[in-house]
Amino acid sequence: MFEFNMDAHMHFDLYENRDEVLEYVESKKSYTIAVTNLPELFQKYSKKYADNKFVKIALGFHPELVEEYKTQQGLFRELVDETRFIGEIGLDFSNTSDKEKNNQMVIFKNILSWCTNKRKILSVHSRAASKEVISILDGFNGKVILHWYSGRIVDLETALSRGYYFSINHQMLESENGRRIIKKIPVNRILIESDAPFTKGMKSEYTLDFNEKVYLYLVNNYNQKIDVVKKRIKANFAEVIK
Repeated sequence: MFEFNMDAHMHFDLYENRDEVLEYVESKKSYTIAVTNLPELFQKYSKKYADNKFVKIALGFHPELVEEYKTQQGLFRELVDETRFIGEIGLDFSNTSDKEKNNQMVIFKNILSWCTNKRKILSVHSRAASKEVISILDGFNGKVILHWYSGRIVDLETALSRGYYFSINHQMLESENGRRIIKKIPVNRILIESDAPFTKGMKSEYTLDFNEKVYLYLVNNYNQKIDVVKKRIKANFAEVIK
């Protein structure tokens, strides 16, 4: 059987045994984008794990931390040329004031301006803000992965028309909205993520079991054999990082 494991969005640094987590990922040859939530965290870990073959550390600025850490914009700009992988970035309007929303949008726009024309790969958060995220991304010329998308179908369709990808996880399979969204995404735009340690079963221990759960769902969703689906997901990831 053909094997391909990946994780397009995980938070390795939130595990106490982060070294063991990354050793496990490397041993399993799982292609992984390890996002960070702040520029200072990328700065802390990127050089330490620079020699990893399968794990790429991404430079992030999580929207829910923007208000408290907005002074780290300068550090983000200093570090932006050290990696192609950018994330977690984006907007989160689920529980925010108008001032916070505005600050998030300003920083998101700044990040995109610093990433333009640099072949960047973005992992983007869009909870309760899909309309605004898609609007702000308009014209960006790098690769875009919408992580754990839960927004409007009209915005999803716009994203597909622009060639964006969607990273989906096993927890999405358990919600009606998650399944509805996955059904709207063609198989050539799907990547697999865990969003560990925030998803079910991933809090205390990182494993790659989520890959098989998602693959089996996709087999039924697209009525294709599992090897065909795995090869398609591998081709999608290759297209993103080429």
